[in-house]
Order: sequence, then C-alpha cells, then structure tokens
Amino acid sequence: MPRKGFIRVGVLALGACAMVLAAPGLANASVSPTPVVADSACQALELTKIVDGHDHMFVDPTVDTGNCYYMIIDMNTGDTVFLTVSSAGDQPQAGVNYGGVVYNSPGVYDGPGVSLAVEVTDSGVPGADRFGPKN
Repeated sequence: MPRKGFIRVGVLALGACAMVLAAPGLANASVSPTPVVADSACQALELTKIVDGHDHMFVDPTVDTGNCYYMIIDMNTGDTVFLTVSSAGDQPQAGVNYGGVVYNSPGVYDGPGVSLAVEVTDSGVPGADRFGPKN
C-alpha cells in the first residue's frame, strides 16, 4: 500500500477512535440544566443525568435565602417524590437522609412512563412558585 493510503487509513482510524471515546462523555446529562425561578430569592436548576443506564432527575439550588422549598414532583400523580430546604447542589444524593428518606442511588428515577418536574417555592412570598419542564 502506498504511503498516502496508510495516512488515510490512519486518519480514519484516529477519527473513529475519537468518536468512540467521546460518546460516553455525551451521556453525562440526558437533559441540560434548566433554570426554575420562583423569584429573585429562590432559584434552582432542573437536570437529569444517566445513572446505571437510566435517567435520574436532580434539583440544584442556585439561589436560597432560607424560605425556599426545592421539590421533584411526579407529574402523573401530583405527588412530591423529593423535598428539601437544603441549598446543597445536585440533590438527592445517594445515602443522604432527606426527612427520613435515604436514597439508594443519586437522583430520582425518571425512566419510561415517569414524568417528573422540579418545583421551586418561596414560602415567604404568596404566588412565588414555579415548575420546571416535565421530563
């Protein structure tokens, strides 16, 4: 094979390897962080990440003045499946006790048939309550 042929094959192989190595990095977040703003005092990001091959939803508080509630709501039933007043990021985390509930894996399972959304509420301001997009 001529030298040009080896170079072309090498470039194609290098490109294929780069795509294969980059693909797992694309699966870090299945939904980009979306701002959920109750008001200027209570804000968070709604995001999902792939955990053990499935989507899991997280709430990441970004602004907290102490009157904020951060929730993940099951939009099929209206039930609150996660509630915190903590301003720690990317909640829930595995193994942490949230009001008597300890999650085995990080996030709330958001696989097929499940519809979740983050809700942010400022309990000190009437009407300061917003939902993120359903996922």
